[in-house]
Amino acid sequence: MDWIEKALDKIGEAVEWQSMGTLSWRFNDIENWLLLAPGLVELVGGPDDGESVYPFYSLDVSHLVEVFDEPPAMRWDNMNNEFSVEGKIDGDEAWITFCKEPFDDEEPEDVLDPKGGMRKKRPPME
Repeated sequence: MDWIEKALDKIGEAVEWQSMGTLSWRFNDIENWLLLAPGLVELVGGPDDGESVYPFYSLDVSHLVEVFDEPPAMRWDNMNNEFSVEGKIDGDEAWITFCKEPFDDEEPEDVLDPKGGMRKKRPPME
């Protein structure tokens, strides 16, 4: 779907990072549903070596809604800590949900080294 790429570009502009990290995303094509969640980062070195953490971010909602054809429906669900936006993007039905925490089955793809730099996690040696 073309709207997904357009939405992800706009989300990249609408997110302000409070700490180092990335967003992970999943798409359910049956429901035309894009789910986003903070990606896990593995700490390397120091007393918390090997621990997984996730970044904090803020979302400029007014900037995000610009990608929709018309003002979308927006909903905050405090029971599930999710914010959803629904409407049409380029004529296609689009449903985008932002989750507060990483996906349950998420594994860290990045590592944060002691010097504060982030890099892709290397696969384990075989």
